[in-house]
Amino acid sequence: MNGKFKIQDHITIQRVDKKTNKILSKIELHNLVVNTGKARVAKLLAGLSSSYFNYIAIGVGASGGTGSPTVNDIELENEVARALAIITEPESKKVKFSKTFTFGSAESYEITEAGIFDGSGSGITMLDRFTFEAQEVDWETDLKVEITITVA
Repeated sequence: MNGKFKIQDHITIQRVDKKTNKILSKIELHNLVVNTGKARVAKLLAGLSSSYFNYIAIGVGASGGTGSPTVNDIELENEVARALAIITEPESKKVKFSKTFTFGSAESYEITEAGIFDGSGSGITMLDRFTFEAQEVDWETDLKVEITITVA
């Protein structure tokens, strides 16, 4: 690595049957840490910010499909839910964000995007954004999102 500071992410998306807890599908991928996220990490390192990343959001993308993530993204295309993540440190230099999203009886989505954010109100900052093959969820199917950030 020659002294280079690098932030990497590994994402696991699982559709889970609510009744049986059986995994219906699983996707693993890596994706993009966006510019606003990199800027916030730099401020956190220098003590210039106290607003840390602790939320996961999911979305259905824009009508007609989900655009590929770019370093200039600042939000999801069409967010449907955002929730406080469970944050753990599975090993040195790694932080895991996880959240299982559940849905009501009138809710049905084809989730195609997700990301990590530093809050749920206005003026929020996105750390990363990733897109994936549509995952159908409803009141019988939960969506488990796990994002592991590694500092290398």
